[in-house]
Order: sequence, then structure tokens, then C-alpha cells
Amino acid sequence: MKRTKRWVLGSTILAMTLGAALAGCAKSEEGASGSPAPSAAGKVEDKYDKLPKAVSVSMYDRGAVAAEEGSYEQNRWTKWIQEQSGVQVKYVPVPRNQAQDKLNTLIASGEAPDLIWEYDRNYIGTLVSQGVVQPIDDYINQYSTVIKNYINDNPELKPLMTFDGKIYGITTKRPLNGLANGGMWIRQDWLDKVGMKAPTTEEEFFAVTKAFKEKGLSGNTNAPVVSMFVWPNVITGLYATHSTQWYLDGGKMVNSRVVDRNVGAINFERKLYENVYIDKEYLTDKNSQKMMADWAQGKSGILIGTVGNGIDTYMKDLMKNFPDANPVPLAAFSTQYGKFGSYQETPANIYVAFNKNMKNPKAAIQYLDWLLDKGWYTLANGIENTHFRLVNGVPQVIDADKFKKEVAYAGEYAILRNDAKTFKLEDLMVKAPQDPLSQRWAKLNAEAMKTSLSVPFRRDIPYSPNSPEISNVFASIEPKLIEIRTRAIVKGDITPEQALEMIRKEYKSAGGDKADQIAQEWYEKNKANFK
Repeated sequence: MKRTKRWVLGSTILAMTLGAALAGCAKSEEGASGSPAPSAAGKVEDKYDKLPKAVSVSMYDRGAVAAEEGSYEQNRWTKWIQEQSGVQVKYVPVPRNQAQDKLNTLIASGEAPDLIWEYDRNYIGTLVSQGVVQPIDDYINQYSTVIKNYINDNPELKPLMTFDGKIYGITTKRPLNGLANGGMWIRQDWLDKVGMKAPTTEEEFFAVTKAFKEKGLSGNTNAPVVSMFVWPNVITGLYATHSTQWYLDGGKMVNSRVVDRNVGAINFERKLYENVYIDKEYLTDKNSQKMMADWAQGKSGILIGTVGNGIDTYMKDLMKNFPDANPVPLAAFSTQYGKFGSYQETPANIYVAFNKNMKNPKAAIQYLDWLLDKGWYTLANGIENTHFRLVNGVPQVIDADKFKKEVAYAGEYAILRNDAKTFKLEDLMVKAPQDPLSQRWAKLNAEAMKTSLSVPFRRDIPYSPNSPEISNVFASIEPKLIEIRTRAIVKGDITPEQALEMIRKEYKSAGGDKADQIAQEWYEKNKANFK
């Protein structure tokens, strides 16, 4: 790691030296104004016009491209993009669950794509700190029309795009259905069988869970009754301990991993585990496949997980397999610490950054301008009258199976979108196929998003501080913190209180005091810009 850092620093200094020298040369060629020099014929020349109009882009590989469609690199949509954008685009897939690791490997080997994108603003910030990506204000001002206008129309996004005073990550605004993330579900028909109401407190939650289990509604009284899917976004939301967050305690920045509320979050999981309300193997249930299969097969009555299309297959399977099943959204309940919502996204969607070694940023801007202007719509919805028909201006899916096979994966290419202003949750019912099952799910999904968003997720500051020192602290202790939490939950030989003390010691010994100082200084410097 040290060797890599020295290399990056050395490269940065060398690049700065060469850049200064080249800038001097360029100035003599371009004139004092810095503008491109006119040619002998009087036409303004642009050095990028002499380069191939080509760009490479990272993308998530979610394994969603059917064999008949091709691959993420080559399919009907990659061909369509080349034809429509006028830019030769090469896509570089990275596994969704290992995206940052894979991107880091590509960066270290000098093979990273021109455009690197992530949902995680902190990751882009790390790349900024490492000098991997470059500021793009000048490119936007000189070459863009669509992005430039979009930023002017949405000025609240500019601070999120900005690092060290410069724009490094272009982002667009999420529609309402993109804000809801974590969410819970409960079987109303199971509640009716035990004569109870949906829980509104932690105590009521465990009372309902206990009743479900003792009634043997999952098949027998020994079987689990709770399934979990990406559960950290719910449990850490309920206790305001989400790993992406720094919290303000009397104006003092405190990282989520060491706040007092971790005792409650650990204890919650411990109670689920020791009472066998969840599967004993839940921590090793990769991608929650076993627990989600239980939910789809009607073997669990509570789903701690998410809302949105990430669970549509499981929800449809449940309703298809058990027509009398009545899953309903469950709102975030209060705990001893207060009432906080499940994880909700920030208004900013994907962050798109420019590799510092990019050859043709003008081509990249042309591609992104096209994507944000009109490309995203077709990639998200398919071709009119082939994949969708317009109903009151809303694209309605014609054939669910055809759409899933031919279009669903294409949304991965639409890394900039302009759909937040016009989207309404009611559109989900119009957009969905008209068969009863799809309509039932669309209506439930819209209700779930409203329910999830009805309890605000605790986010004390709009985005977290970015610093290599802070990142290094967490990177060095994260495996140990997981080990401590697992020990408190599964092994049970330490209490949640003892676990938190052990976590705090690990944090401090890894440089947590310095991380806190950096975070506090960052907050004091930027807090006037937070609304």
C-alpha cells in the first residue's frame, strides 16, 4: 500500500511538472487568453477533434443479461448507443458486489476506464484524494450544453458534485421511487391469525414475532418466522447507526460505528438470533437466498429488507403461490432511542467521474450530454410500441417477460437520467403490465415506498467527510468490528455493551481520535453550506 501511495504521489508530482511545462508550451500556442488558437484558415482548432471519438465506461455486472441478448459489452443496446450517441463506447463490467475492489484493481494496473461511476460519494472522494480522477468544470463549461443546463436548473446538486472546490462527479437527481431503499413487510393474514396489530414499537415487534412463532405459522414452532434481505439498511436505520453516516451529538461529529445506539442494534439482532426468530445461518446466507426463498414459500411472516423492484420476484412468487397471503408494508417502529426510518438514499443518484488519464474528455461530455438529454429514456423504457406504449404520457410495459429479458438490464447504461421532476408514485401502476399479479405488486410497491419514506432516515449532514486518513481507519478495523458484533450476536459470550466498548478500543487504537478531529474540522468548515 505504501509503495502504491508513493507511486501515486510521485506520478502526481511528475504529472504536475509535465503539466506545467506543457501548459507553458500550450500558452505560447494558444495565446494569452488560453483559448484554442485559430488555424491558418481562421477556424478554431480543438486538439480533441483530432482524436477518435471514443470513451470507455465502467458498469455494474448484475448477471442480468440473458444469453440470447449477448453480454454487457455487446448486445442490442450497446449497438444502439454507438449509433445514437455518435461516440464509440466501450463498457467495462465489474461485479456489483465487488465493484470498488475491482475498480481499485483496474486503477492500480492502469487499466481503469475513462468514466468511473459509483453510487457511493465517499468512493469518488477517495479517488479525488488519490489523484485518480480529474476536475471537470472546464470541460462542462467548454463542451456541454445539457449537463451545464441541468446543473443550472438543479443548483442544490452542485455541492454534492464538488470536492475541494471543483466538480469531480456529475450526478443527477433521484426520482421519488429511488429515494426509498430499506423497508419492512409483514403478513397481515398472520397478524389476523394471532389477533394482533402491526407493531409500532420494538417491544410490540418482538411480541408479534413471538406470537407468530408460538402459533407455528411457519410450519412448526421451531422454525424461524423472520426473513432478512440487505438487513443492515433497516436495522442500522432503526437505531441510527448506519455505516455511511456521521452523527452530530451536541455539534460534535461522532461516527456511526461508535455511537451508544449500537448497543440497541446489536441487542436487536441478538434477540432475533437467540430466540430462533431468524434462520441460525443467516449471517452466512449469501445474498439472503435461503431467507428470501422462505418468504416466497410462505414460511416467514416478517421481511426485514427493502422496497422496490429488487424483491419483485419474491413478492410475486409469494402472492402467486399463496393467493390468500396478504403482505403489507410495515412502517419503521420506535426503539428506546427514538423513531428513525430505514435507510433512504440522498437526492443524488450515481456519481460519474473522469479518469485523469482519459484521452478525449470532449467525447465523454458528448456521450454524457446525449445520455442525459434523451438516451436514458429509451434505455430505461425500451422502444415504443415494441416494449412500451404511452398511456397519459407514462410508458406502460406491454409484455412483462419480454421487457425483463430485453430491456431490464439496459437501465444499467443510463448512468445519468432526467426523470425526477416528472415521476409520481402513482405512475408505477400505469407503468406496470396490466395482468392482475403485476398490478397488485405495483400497488403494494407504491404503498411500501410511501410507508418507508413516512419515517425520515436520520441523516444529520447531507454527505460525509472525505479523507484518506478516515478511510484508512475504517479499512483497517472493519473485519475486526464484524468479528466483535458476530461474537456478541451469535456466540453470545460478550454483552452488546461489552461489544461496543471493544469496538471503541479498536477504533481508537487505529487512529480514531485523528479521524474524529479531521471530521470535526471538515464539519466546521462546511456547515454553513448545509441546509
